[in-house]
Amino acid sequence: MTGVIEIRELGDRRADRECVAALVAACSPESLRRRFMMGGPAEPGEVFRRYGRFLLAGALALLATRGGVPVGLLNFVAVTAGEAEIGILVADPWQRQGIGSALARWLWASGRFPGWTVRGTVRAGNKGAEALVLRQGFRPVPGYERGERDFVLVVPDWATMTDVMKEAADDQDTARADGAQRRAAGADPRCRGDRHAGRGRARRSPARIPAALLPRR
Repeated sequence: MTGVIEIRELGDRRADRECVAALVAACSPESLRRRFMMGGPAEPGEVFRRYGRFLLAGALALLATRGGVPVGLLNFVAVTAGEAEIGILVADPWQRQGIGSALARWLWASGRFPGWTVRGTVRAGNKGAEALVLRQGFRPVPGYERGERDFVLVVPDWATMTDVMKEAADDQDTARADGAQRRAAGADPRCRGDRHAGRGRARRSPARIPAALLPRR
């Protein structure tokens, strides 16, 4: 599949809701289960009815399209001042084609969130999502919770961030990639690390929202 990836911010317009509905409809039940941490069936129509309003909420919602077709969605949700959760959904036909990475790069390149602590939750065994967050410079938070794995990133300035992503992509050694992210955080005086990382417990929003938004069953 070819075509230029176009990325834009979403609002609460009807056209935006229709785009998100089309994206969810293009996802398999398994992809939706992984994204929304669901234990049971994940029929696309029902998932959108339950969660659609959340997918247009938060500090930032980004839609990726190719040829006018919605192919990916990034949600960036502020939990407290300077802390946020991130979630990414990519339609099955477009997975492993750089859509998630393009959405994340747009977010970092916007320059809006230097110094922020950003967390993401990945269902255990979702190797594609784990690879994506590691390439973006996230580091694992020790410990598992209910079959989930948590990752954290302190966002440096964009110039430093590009170095982090390049080193993480070039180096498959997780420990060294983790060190790259730590060095980047230290290079920005606004970024002093994640006080929760390394203590075996991941931070959660007051509403216990995993993967940037979604309410529990």
